[in-house]
Amino acid sequence: MNLEKLYYTIEKNKPLMLETLKELIAIKSVSTSTSDSIYPYGKPCAEALELMLGSAKDIGFDVTNYEYHVGTADFDNSLGKPELGILCHLDVVPASPENWSQNPFEMKISNECIYGRGAIDNKGPALAALYAMKAIKESGIKLKKNVRFLFGCDEENGSSDIVYYLTKDKMPPMVFTPDGSYPIINIEKGMIRFKFSKKSDGTIEHMNAGTVPNAVPSIAESVFADGHCECYKGIEAHASTPELGDNAITGLMDIIAKNNDSCTDAKAIAKLFPHGSTNGEGLRINCQDEESGKLTCVLSMMSIENGVVTCTGDIRYPANTTKENIIENITKRFAEYGFETEILIASDVHKTSANSEFVQTLLSVYEEETGEKGSCIAIGGGTYVHDIDGGVAFGAEMPDYQYNMHGCDEHYPIEHMMSTVRMIASAIVRICG
Repeated sequence: MNLEKLYYTIEKNKPLMLETLKELIAIKSVSTSTSDSIYPYGKPCAEALELMLGSAKDIGFDVTNYEYHVGTADFDNSLGKPELGILCHLDVVPASPENWSQNPFEMKISNECIYGRGAIDNKGPALAALYAMKAIKESGIKLKKNVRFLFGCDEENGSSDIVYYLTKDKMPPMVFTPDGSYPIINIEKGMIRFKFSKKSDGTIEHMNAGTVPNAVPSIAESVFADGHCECYKGIEAHASTPELGDNAITGLMDIIAKNNDSCTDAKAIAKLFPHGSTNGEGLRINCQDEESGKLTCVLSMMSIENGVVTCTGDIRYPANTTKENIIENITKRFAEYGFETEILIASDVHKTSANSEFVQTLLSVYEEETGEKGSCIAIGGGTYVHDIDGGVAFGAEMPDYQYNMHGCDEHYPIEHMMSTVRMIASAIVRICG
């Protein structure tokens, strides 16, 4: 492989890549549920997909539009069915302009960083993948196996785009997504999202705490039947890393349980979710394994309205247990305190062998590019390949750097992006060349 020529071509194409990224970031491609028979995730997502398909076609790739759910670009269909798939998404989370230092949908470059919604998640890495393929083609490197670039439009809302794609076509036998972290994420914990409810004891008349099911709540307030109020301020954190937060709901329940003997609701919650504990011990489901780590459990939402207590929680579990076992245990445990249980989401653990030739090839690419030792990691969150057999996350976030993904002033250092282009190009040639 002529790396010198390949890397020269990558660098030569950088201005065009950044210009294309600027166009892509300008599209407010927030995926929305719609009854539109043509644009399943809204017109902006369709526009982003059309831009990518057009760019890929102009380069000379074979493109397909799967009814605006997913688009694909094959390097060369004459090579047969693709052996490698690179999976990215073009939809983004919403952005509130008043919280940014700039317009989130107008790409800016400052201090050698690209700012804009989608810069790191996942439009920047998507352009990195496209321009890696472009550089291989323009460098004259011959591939023996086909590679398919897939770009979807509904990753942020549950990946129904991939479900649709799989009714029309198959995934290649090897798939990676630059929608996670380097070196490689090969294990993603299973997830259970649940709701439990019962008739209130009447002590607390009103409560509404927590805004989303996958985050540690930072504030909880309750209004009692006698008119007085109590409040607890905690620290927000993601449900995959609850130990970084301070749960306001469990904090408030703990205080009420200790100071109000008549509030059996608070006493029950304090038993089921001891304040400061994030391993599920109160539900008797705490466990861990060496590869995937500890089970985590978060009480994320709680309301008391019209005499009914309703709570929502999130569990991320390791590979040494099953969703069936956990569901059975929590259902029994909630029933001990009079709660009925409803399971909202239950997904299996995703695991790809760290010893596979595919994974070891990607690790060697990372090591040569960065000079750092590559290893596989496990996470409590989920990536775009969670439900794809054999899939792994390869990039695009470098270790120990804060990109503000999903937050204000999301950004992507240009050199990190160029490094990702080089690594994806090198991976394609090693696997398919």
